[in-house]
Amino acid sequence: MVASINHTELFEKSKKFFESGDILNTLENFQKAMERIDRTQIKNKSEYIQFLEDILTHCRENNLPEEEALVLRTLGRTYSLFKLYPESMKYHYQSLKIQKKLGKKLETAEGLVFLAEDLEVSGNFDTCIQTFQEASELFQELGKLRNVKEIKKEITRLKAFSKEMVEDEYILHKFNVDKY
Repeated sequence: MVASINHTELFEKSKKFFESGDILNTLENFQKAMERIDRTQIKNKSEYIQFLEDILTHCRENNLPEEEALVLRTLGRTYSLFKLYPESMKYHYQSLKIQKKLGKKLETAEGLVFLAEDLEVSGNFDTCIQTFQEASELFQELGKLRNVKEIKKEITRLKAFSKEMVEDEYILHKFNVDKY
């Protein structure tokens, strides 16, 4: 029988990697911890955020832009997990700015997908579709055709949903449903 590592153990492992200065393993273990966390039982959100903020400060103080971009993206993903989408999008935009400046196409494409997911939740479908499209173009350049195919499905779904929303809005307006 294989024992499964829970989120607390992974979070503690992440802290140990950070203490040793290994930012990439720190973030990898942190992300694994977040994947295993029970969202309904989260009581210490601020502890997770503060940990990432400490890593971000370390990266900025030590001029580690690649790691800084990854920490910003992880902050975005974490805020998204906590359903704090405005904060999530703020960190995704900051991460993408650095990734683009560094010429990191794969990381930029992945970050655009994360941003698009948060934009969808916010109801900003046009920008969401544009963001997915930009990610798709980067994945196409990189030859990541599976990613392109998945994104195209998402864009098709979003366009259909957006069209349905417009039609529903038209009917509600036409019959003055929203006036009562």
